[in-house]
Amino acid sequence: MDVSTGAAVAANLERVSERIARAAERSGRLPSDVILVAVTKTVATERILEAIAAGVTHFGENRVQEAEAKYGPGGIPREGLTLHMIGTLQRNKARRAAALFDWVQSVDRPEIARALDSAAAKPLPVLLEVNLTGEPSKSGVAPGDLPALAGAVTACARLRPVGLMTIARLDAPEAELRRTFAGLRDLLEKLRSTHPGDWRHLSMGMSDDYEIAIEEGANIVRLGRAIFGERPPAR
Repeated sequence: MDVSTGAAVAANLERVSERIARAAERSGRLPSDVILVAVTKTVATERILEAIAAGVTHFGENRVQEAEAKYGPGGIPREGLTLHMIGTLQRNKARRAAALFDWVQSVDRPEIARALDSAAAKPLPVLLEVNLTGEPSKSGVAPGDLPALAGAVTACARLRPVGLMTIARLDAPEAELRRTFAGLRDLLEKLRSTHPGDWRHLSMGMSDDYEIAIEEGANIVRLGRAIFGERPPAR
């Protein structure tokens, strides 16, 4: 584990950056090829500001309402920051999400794509979320339905498809993690030859498995606990 509760955000980020760099080098890439998205679900504003001071520019939120409270008007200044929606998006919140987020990583249904498209005031980069583990508790399109979803997204005038996102099974053994991440990489390669778009991003890897994800091709990792420590228990 990278962190303990109460550890300084800057120190955690230094350790994470070193591990990202080593994993990138093992996969024959530069550390700068990997985008670190700091996940700020339930994280206090003060700790987010510490991360910004330490150089983090990409942040991820799971819920529209919480993101609005932190990053909306009167909240954390947005200049120089890129805000990613990484949680399941409800159709009735698509308009608010399109207005607030710079990227949406969790497009998993054609109706969500169309709702974002109708609400977006400018080109909106999106990733398609794929459920590769088959777990019913996880969001994401089934691999077999991905071409239809990609077709729906590429038909949207304001959406800019840029890649795929997935979440591996919690506590899965390394061999399974590698199969999951390699599976998403293979799906991305197929989309490049069949659908228009800038299909170059693989968002996969979280605090427990991001090094393996990078070794398998991830160029976006989404880390919360590794940066900010354990989340407070749910109320």
